[in-house]
Amino acid sequence: MTETQKGLLEFLEQLRREREELDLLIRGLERRLGIVSDTKNTDLPLPSSPRVTVSIEHIPVGFFHNLTQAEAAEKLLRLNSGHPLSTPEIVEALRKSGLELNARNAMTIMYTTLKRNPKFERVAGKAWGLTEWYPDKRKRKESETEWEATGGS
Repeated sequence: MTETQKGLLEFLEQLRREREELDLLIRGLERRLGIVSDTKNTDLPLPSSPRVTVSIEHIPVGFFHNLTQAEAAEKLLRLNSGHPLSTPEIVEALRKSGLELNARNAMTIMYTTLKRNPKFERVAGKAWGLTEWYPDKRKRKESETEWEATGGS
């Protein structure tokens, strides 16, 4: 067997393992949504609460191509819905995907971008999530703003 064939066999096995993982994730999502699927391998174990997580190392180069920093951060957060990320984690992920960020003050620019955008919510003073993940927090902010606007009466 040639080196090329060995490499292709290894690649094939890797793809088969990934397919099994994807089938599990797809069936879990279908179950959560109440969708009945006609999959042949129903004997595979299904996690009780499937959660898709994408590590920063597995984001492909070009994944955030032509997006603003805010759009890229939103797309990144949606990959792991409900899982906030710190400013350095967001910057690192964007850089690993090939997005060019100013080397000197990338953290400051990202922090300011997220702070000014109403789509993002600061969580526990150190991480960012999407505002839609925290509907109760948003209601509190709105009521506080109304209270201040009426002079506290």
